[in-house]
Amino acid sequence: MIRVSQIKLPIFSAGKDRKEELRLLKREAAKKLRIRPEGIRKLKILRRSVDARKKENILYVYILDLRLHDSITGPSRETEAAFVRRLSDRDVTVETEIPVRVERLSPEQIAAFEEKAGRPVVVGSGPCGLFAAHTLCLMGLRPLILERGEAVEKRMETVERFFQTGSLRENSNVQFGEGGAGTFSDGKLNTSIKGQGSRIRYVLEQFYRCGAPEEILYDQKPHIGTDILREVVKNLRQEILAMGGSFLFETRLTGIETEGGALSAIQLELPGDHGAFLEAERSLSIKAAPGETVKLPCSSLILAIGHSARDTFRMLCEAGVPMEQKPFAMGLRVQHPQRLIDRALYGEDRLSEKEAVLGPASYKLTHRLPEGRGIYSFCMCPGGYVINASSEKNRLCVNGMSRHGRSGDNANAALIVTVGTEDFPGREPLSGMELQEKLEEQAYSLCGGAIPCETYGDFLRGKKADFSAPSFTPSFQGYYAYGDLRSILPEFLQEAVICGMEAFGRNIRGFDWEEALFSGVETRTSSPVRILRDGSFESGISGIFPAGEGAGYAGGITSAAIDGMRTAEALAARVLGLQEQEGQE
Repeated sequence: MIRVSQIKLPIFSAGKDRKEELRLLKREAAKKLRIRPEGIRKLKILRRSVDARKKENILYVYILDLRLHDSITGPSRETEAAFVRRLSDRDVTVETEIPVRVERLSPEQIAAFEEKAGRPVVVGSGPCGLFAAHTLCLMGLRPLILERGEAVEKRMETVERFFQTGSLRENSNVQFGEGGAGTFSDGKLNTSIKGQGSRIRYVLEQFYRCGAPEEILYDQKPHIGTDILREVVKNLRQEILAMGGSFLFETRLTGIETEGGALSAIQLELPGDHGAFLEAERSLSIKAAPGETVKLPCSSLILAIGHSARDTFRMLCEAGVPMEQKPFAMGLRVQHPQRLIDRALYGEDRLSEKEAVLGPASYKLTHRLPEGRGIYSFCMCPGGYVINASSEKNRLCVNGMSRHGRSGDNANAALIVTVGTEDFPGREPLSGMELQEKLEEQAYSLCGGAIPCETYGDFLRGKKADFSAPSFTPSFQGYYAYGDLRSILPEFLQEAVICGMEAFGRNIRGFDWEEALFSGVETRTSSPVRILRDGSFESGISGIFPAGEGAGYAGGITSAAIDGMRTAEALAARVLGLQEQEGQE
């Protein structure tokens, strides 16, 4: 495979005509390779990014993978490499990409696994849990997936009802339910993890196969959008079911039991009226009345619980599962008219045409504060909404959400500040979580459960009453009201947000506009704890495999999915005594 980098096309040439884009790419690649376009047998876009440094001439920049006819390169990898060497062009290389394949266990291995460990259990059906379960199924195992929230179809109705009425279901909401917290977000798939290129590609291909748009395979900043992501999640569930996996929704993990330092059973609360066959060491028929707790024998458990399962964190800590404090970040969410961001990043000239081709502009901003803390934008949602992302009564937090088309009037992003363990109120493992809870309780009280918001100008001046409204119409999902956000923030957060706005105003003209609208609080950016695991991905309690964002090993949809895959592989390797892999990164 020949890889060609730094192929550039003006955005108006490529436009949205796929055939014309491919024709032009073939032409430009042929120039690089000093051949005729007809010599290219196969062309695949590996990456497409946007270079908007010259606003009068915005470019797409491509990385392509190509196959040429044997008459040009010869029949082998060696002759292909010789062809590339003769070009002496650093932008042209020979690449051998080994695709990820999940190998199916032999019938003997499957039988041995089930005899030793019964049926593997996955707790949580976010991207980590779903990909862990999918991987186990591909191996030939039959995982049981437990999810405290609802299946995505019912969950959508529940969340919409919450936005409209404020009536919160604590076990099924924006944070909990099939698909995890990312289901109600922008659905970003980009990740900064290193050394996992083939796995990243694998995850993107699975999403594409389950209904995501093709451009996620090559866009530099791929995103699905909350509307399409819901269908992708449902389709992935159907695949798992077809391969022998089972789901129990509205089922909460409430306890673990151990024998000799190893997991022996789990306790489950079934809020609904369930009747299901669960297989572990033997076949069990469980029928539970609402709220009843049942015990299930279990010796192989993947914990993919997400960053908001605070009751589960407490239960695990009390049960002696090793965990430690982990730094995270928190702050506020800021809204601007999308047109303001587009104008600043794309330029005024032919702005509407640029928007039509590129879609609404996005940004990523970082700044180092004088005392050493960082402030940065997080989960930026072009054409999106600020949503009430609460999951507990009398506590309030916010997040951002966009549909695939990103067609809303406003842009929003979190402005979050790094919070170190020295900022936590104590030295216990859950002290960071307690800091989050305190701030969310204050946010809830500030406006009686509505999302508190305030213009940057009022925040800057420390206004306590007679709050001004922005000249644009805010985009919220959930009730909102104006209040003194500054009064609930620690002093270091107040100062950091003001310093950050001033710095970001130098990066994006108009970002520090006094009518920009703050809302808060944004506390659930990542887990405030890390559930410790060893080099084989296993906890100090044998049989428990912490994974994903909640356990402190991922930071987004794609990285969580990859960690779920690797944890599933490690679980099988541990039970069967196969070669172990390194789990601490």
